[in-house]
Amino acid sequence: MSKHLQIVQVKQPDKTLSKEQKRFNSLVKKIETLRHEIEQTKELDLELRRIGEARVTPAEKAAMAACRDWIMTLSNSPFRHKLGKKQSEKFAMIMLEEVGQLLETPFYKDDVELQELYAQYEDSGRSYEEIREEMEQDVKEMTAQMMNDMFDMEIDVDDLDDPEKIHEKINAKQAEFEAAERERAEKRAKKGKSDSQLAAESSVKKTAKKIYIDLIRHFHPDKEPDEQRRLEKTEVMKQITAAYEADDHLRLLELQMTLLNERDNVFADFDNAQLKYFNQTLQEQVAELEQERYLVSPEGNGNLYAMLYAPQRPWMLANIEQHIRQQKEMVKGIQKNIKAVQQEKVFKEFVKYYELEDDFFF
Repeated sequence: MSKHLQIVQVKQPDKTLSKEQKRFNSLVKKIETLRHEIEQTKELDLELRRIGEARVTPAEKAAMAACRDWIMTLSNSPFRHKLGKKQSEKFAMIMLEEVGQLLETPFYKDDVELQELYAQYEDSGRSYEEIREEMEQDVKEMTAQMMNDMFDMEIDVDDLDDPEKIHEKINAKQAEFEAAERERAEKRAKKGKSDSQLAAESSVKKTAKKIYIDLIRHFHPDKEPDEQRRLEKTEVMKQITAAYEADDHLRLLELQMTLLNERDNVFADFDNAQLKYFNQTLQEQVAELEQERYLVSPEGNGNLYAMLYAPQRPWMLANIEQHIRQQKEMVKGIQKNIKAVQQEKVFKEFVKYYELEDDFFF
C-alpha cells in the first residue's frame, strides 16, 4: 500500500512557483484529501453495515414476505381456471417470473414450497433443482468462454467448480504475463538511461544525503540530556536510518518536512529535475490511494448494502431512509393488490395487462 506521505504545502505565493512546484503542491493536497476520504469511507462503511443489519434487512424481509403472500394468492386464486388457453399459458409464465425472482433472494432461495411451485408451472417434469442446475451450467459455459476469450486462458466448464484449479490457472497466466513484462523491461534497460535521467538520479541522491545529515543533526539522541526525549529521538533515528539505507528518498523528505515543519520554503534545496522525480513518486502514491479508497468502499469490499452508499453521510442516510420507505410502500401496495385480485374482473385484467420480461404474448 501507500507510504502515507505526510507533507505540507509551501507557503510561497503561487506566482513565484515553477510548474513542477505547483504540481508538487497540487499532488500533496490530493494525497491529503484522499487520506481523509479513505478514513471517512471506512467509517461510513461500518455505519452502513450496522444500519443495514438493524433496519434495512428487516424492511426488505417484510417486503419479500408480502411478495410471497402475493404469489400464493395468485396461485390459489379460484379464477385462474376461468382463464382461456392463451391466458392460462401466460399466467404460467407470470408465475415462473414472480416465483423465480423471489427464489433468487437470500430470504427465500431455500423455500421448498416455492421451489415446488416453480416446478409445477414450469411443467417439464423436472424439479426446481434440476432446472436451476441446467441454468447454472449455461452460466458456467458463458463464463468459461468469456474468460478464455478475454484473457487467452484455457478454462474448462468443470474447472469453475474447483477454485484451486482456477486459482492455479490464473496464477500461471499471471506468471506468464509478468515474465513477458520482465523481458520488455530488460530490453528497455539495455537501451540505457539518458544523461538527463542519470543526472537527475545523482542529484536526488545528493539531496537525500543532505536531508539525512540534516535530520541526524536535529534528532541524534546521544547529546539529549532528558531520558524520555532520548528514547523518542532513538525511535525517530531508526526511521531516518531505515529510510536512508533503503534509498527511500520520499520517506526521507516526509520525515524532514513533518519533523522540521517550522520551515516555510520546502523547495529551498530542490531543482526542477529533483521536483520532477518527487512528483512522479507522488503521482504513483495518488494512484495507490485511489485504489485503496475503492477497496475500502462498500462497493469494493462487498458490502451487502453498497447500493445505498454515498460518500457524504447525510446523503447515505437519506438513501437508507428512502429505501426503507420504499420497502414499506411496497408492502402496502402488495397488500392492496392482494385485496383487489379477489375480484374476478381485476384478476383477469391483471393477467391480460401483465408485461412479461420476455414478451412472448401479444
